[in-house]
Parts: sequence; structure tokens; C-alpha cells
Amino acid sequence: MNANLSKKIEFKTVSIHPRFEKVHALLADIHLYLFGPDGTLIDEQTVKKGKATLSATEEEFRKGRIVVSPNLEDLIFEPITLEAARCHLVYESSLNFNDTLTNYELPPVPETVWRWWLVHTLWKNIGGNNSQKRRIIPW
Repeated sequence: MNANLSKKIEFKTVSIHPRFEKVHALLADIHLYLFGPDGTLIDEQTVKKGKATLSATEEEFRKGRIVVSPNLEDLIFEPITLEAARCHLVYESSLNFNDTLTNYELPPVPETVWRWWLVHTLWKNIGGNNSQKRRIIPW
């Protein structure tokens, strides 16, 4: 008896365009994360030229949560989960997945959220991060 017990899993690739309230784009290291309904990380990509491309199954896109944030690896020192991400100032959305679309625009990240990201990034770069102290020379 010849039985094929493996089930072929089809992955979809979609481009996701985050938007930001009151600005066209951010000059910061922004990432997109896709978490499954159980909160596990499915995919993560850096936003480049206003978009990131994520891969997952249709079911994962339908039931998953999209998180827009600075790099969570800089903030979370344990496995990255949706619960751990929510402990930081992240922007969370669902996708309203349609299997005929390959491009999605997310609702705008509120200004109060993205401004905090910029402050956090600036603080880290001028010496707020103890592991990378930098000397600041006033001119």
C-alpha cells in the first residue's frame, strides 16, 4: 500500500507597506513581525524602501497579528513572542488577508508611537545603551 502521509503546505509571500501618521516614512530601523494566533513568531523582516515581504500560510496570515516596531531583538532578551512584544511600545494590526492580493497597506502607526521609537533610537545612539557607550563631543 502506497500512502503519502505528508501534506503539502503552500506558503504565500506578500508585501506589506506600513504607514506613519503625518509623515511619509521614518528614518529608523523598523521591522515587521508576523505572529501566529498562539503568539509564536512566524516571520520577521526589516522594512526597506517602505515595505517588507513576509511569507506564511494563508491560515497564518488570516489568523495572525502583524507588529510594526523597532528591532525587537534590541528590546527582548528571550524568545520573541507576541506577549513579549506587547510589553514594549509596538503597533499591532491584523491583515484582512485576501488570497488574490499580494500587496497590503497597514493602518498608519500613530504619531505618539513612532515619535517614541525615534526618541528610543536617538537615546540608544547617544549613549543610553550601556553596552555601547559613545563619547559625545559638544561643538
